[in-house]
Amino acid sequence: MQRILVAEDDPILSMIYEITLTEAGFDILLCKDGQEAFEALEAFQPDLVITDHSMPRMSGGELVSAVRRLRPGASTLMASAVDLRLLKDDQHADARLEKPITPGRLLQTVRDLEAARYAAE
Repeated sequence: MQRILVAEDDPILSMIYEITLTEAGFDILLCKDGQEAFEALEAFQPDLVITDHSMPRMSGGELVSAVRRLRPGASTLMASAVDLRLLKDDQHADARLEKPITPGRLLQTVRDLEAARYAAE
């Protein structure tokens, strides 16, 4: 897993994602909302999409559904303080990270998804 697309409308969290994941050796593309991330899917070809749940223009759940259709091999991680049990079945990500997010928890969750992906191959 090398390419990570991040959809996060909070600039401070975006900075945490960027610093943590770039220092860990990942290629990161930051998007300010779900719609921008959706538009970047084809060109960026991410291995993992990390998304906030509540964003303007396209929610994280809607983005996860789109990733499943357009990039079926990509993993998804939903980062949110929202009760994600309210999502439709097709909007559930492969993993969930509850806010507030720390760099250590973020990196561990990404590494766990990476290990699961390679174990499935």
